[in-house]
Amino acid sequence: MPLSLQLAQAKALLYLHEEKYPGKHNVIVFPSGRIELHYLPSPTNLLRSLTNKGAASVAGAQAIYDAYVEAHTRFEALLYSAGRVRYLLRVGPESMVDFFSGRAMSNGLVEWSLDGKIFAPFQPKLPKLRGRNPLYTAAQLVTPARWRDMQHAADNGNYPEGDLLELYRIRGKAGWRELRTAAIEASIISESLLRAYGLKALKGSGFSNNKLKRLRDELTFNNLLNIVLPFSLGKTDLRRVQSAIDAVDRLRRIRNDLVHGNITQKEVDATQVEQGIDGAINLARFLQTKLV
Repeated sequence: MPLSLQLAQAKALLYLHEEKYPGKHNVIVFPSGRIELHYLPSPTNLLRSLTNKGAASVAGAQAIYDAYVEAHTRFEALLYSAGRVRYLLRVGPESMVDFFSGRAMSNGLVEWSLDGKIFAPFQPKLPKLRGRNPLYTAAQLVTPARWRDMQHAADNGNYPEGDLLELYRIRGKAGWRELRTAAIEASIISESLLRAYGLKALKGSGFSNNKLKRLRDELTFNNLLNIVLPFSLGKTDLRRVQSAIDAVDRLRRIRNDLVHGNITQKEVDATQVEQGIDGAINLARFLQTKLV
């Protein structure tokens, strides 16, 4: 029996294929299945796109892909809530190109049928992606030189831990275009580290505990990053981290715009988020040396 989801423009039926796990109980461990999108009535523009071999097919492809993403998101939400699944190995939704190519997580090509007739494949003429996916470039390769660097770091016990390790993980989220989550999480860690540093620096400058307690509301992310930190550093240290401060400041503004609803995730500049997280990593490394 499929799970039926009413979407904005269609009804989605989600089917899970039976895969029995060896043992006493028959359970689905790594589910696979298919999704059917039912349009009643069928939009004229969509039908025209499905039968078109040229660039006009892209409009239909976008409509189908948008419905797939909507169904994927709602299915995930139901698993967490009504399904009471606490932990998910989250994968996808895959890119539009992969969705229609049959690669990645897709179990075959997209097909369509009208009024119960034989299914026909739908292979839209999608525009070629500009450049290369940064996940699959030479910059990602662990070369022999990098392998030696890893051994050197291991020999010296140089392992990123705690907040620094978490920032590396968050950078991976940005690479998968989870930009809103990445920007907010990286900002939280940066602000936390700056607060710890700022309190220590101010106390070292003679501020009493009572004075610091009264100042807590004034120690905002902006003030800590752009006032307390720069004025507490010597010229050499400030030059060393100025580019990181600037990058984190841009990330801070993106975080604020997201939280206050001024922009949506689609409007976020991916490059600025990734540069901001790189800046947060560099700043975290620097601050950790000051917090020892």
